[in-house]
Amino acid sequence: MVQWIIELFRSSYAFLYVATFVVATFLFLSGLDDVFVDMYYWFHHLFARKKFNKFRYDSPERIHQIPEKPIAIYIPAWQEFDVIDKMLYNSVRTIQYKNYDIFVGVYPNDPDTILKVEEVSRQFPNVHAVVSMNPGPTTKADNLNQIHEGMLRWENRTGVRYDIILMHDSEDVIHPMSLKLHNVFIPEYDMVQMPVYPLHTSHTQLVHWTYSDEFAENHTKDVLVRQYFSGFVPSAGVGTGFNRWLIEFIGTSYAKNIFRANSLTEDYDLALRLALGKANLLFAYKPFGIDCGTKGYFPHTMRSSIRQKSRWITGICLQSWKTVGWKGDGRFRFILYRDRKAIIANTINFFAYIVISYLMAYEAVRYGFAAYQQLPPIVSRGTILWDLVVIDSVLMLWRILHRVISVRRVYGWWAAFLSMFRLPISNVINFSATGRALFQFTRAAIKNKELLWEKTPHTFPTSTEHLHK
Repeated sequence: MVQWIIELFRSSYAFLYVATFVVATFLFLSGLDDVFVDMYYWFHHLFARKKFNKFRYDSPERIHQIPEKPIAIYIPAWQEFDVIDKMLYNSVRTIQYKNYDIFVGVYPNDPDTILKVEEVSRQFPNVHAVVSMNPGPTTKADNLNQIHEGMLRWENRTGVRYDIILMHDSEDVIHPMSLKLHNVFIPEYDMVQMPVYPLHTSHTQLVHWTYSDEFAENHTKDVLVRQYFSGFVPSAGVGTGFNRWLIEFIGTSYAKNIFRANSLTEDYDLALRLALGKANLLFAYKPFGIDCGTKGYFPHTMRSSIRQKSRWITGICLQSWKTVGWKGDGRFRFILYRDRKAIIANTINFFAYIVISYLMAYEAVRYGFAAYQQLPPIVSRGTILWDLVVIDSVLMLWRILHRVISVRRVYGWWAAFLSMFRLPISNVINFSATGRALFQFTRAAIKNKELLWEKTPHTFPTSTEHLHK
């Protein structure tokens, strides 16, 4: 039996060596731009803090000095009858703003959601159901375009003219000061993105917490770098405010479809078009010292998470590459590369676990059965592969350190400590979502069919005790 195991590892030596070299090389190359982003952040955070995040240290008095501009909140909803009324009630009762209306995009073949929205609108006249011309589900972009048409009809009927469009989802907990802050920044900025933070929940909900880990790092560090480095702030689809007049102008290039109807990530697509058009985009992290962010529950199961992330990967990596290509200057293309490298990175990160596990088993056999006399080492001191493995190990610790620091900012030390152990779960989800995205995108291209909106199940907090943790 022992000899059979030794023969197995001997016969796979060449393959294991090549696999280890390929994985180590990619992890090194991928880690270089991650380190660049981290170092860029720390340099500006330490030595140019007031320029890097210019509004964080301003006086909050300015917030109340600017008259309230009319704001329209867009909420697309397909089969959201379980949460939409709770979300709307919480919003209208907590938002510290008066001059706004909420437009909920519903479908004619979804009467339960329509009924819930109409129940709220009877108590709060600034809530409106906009019934789509098309049965659902279409794409979220199509739903948003239908909401915009419904808003125009409301404007023609009432004479109101909205200056700001704010995007949210049916499970969002909107920060009470969110509208006030968008009112300050728009139209000086054409798009304003507030941070998004998954809600606190039990630490046994590992899938949900992987979102918390990722958003904490993205929305306290990475997006700040993107903004200052390239000017391209991606829209998260929620907590995003737009200068209504500019995006309507942009939309004239797409047959009056502000949101590209066949895009699965219409938020990212619109922000990308705005950035390429030299629009002024802002990521508002703790503006005026206010920790303002959109909160909500994210998927709690592997299956629903993979479905959601496969949509994100399809839209951000595949559709944007196909429709927009590689435009902009060197800095802009670097940011596009960081977005799109997820296709390869998610795959290599997953296979790295397989290679490392096999390598550990190989070394265990060498030492455990005195097979070192028969099996040569894979990684030998003084070789290029040895150097790559050492550097990759340092890069991994560097990456874990920044994840811990970022999660601690939002969720505290205990969540930050546990984030180290959730990294493998994130990698498995991202790998599975990448495979699913590639399969669906290829199949749709072969069959010449459009990809449809895959609904993610949503929940809303049953009480307000978790909302402001």
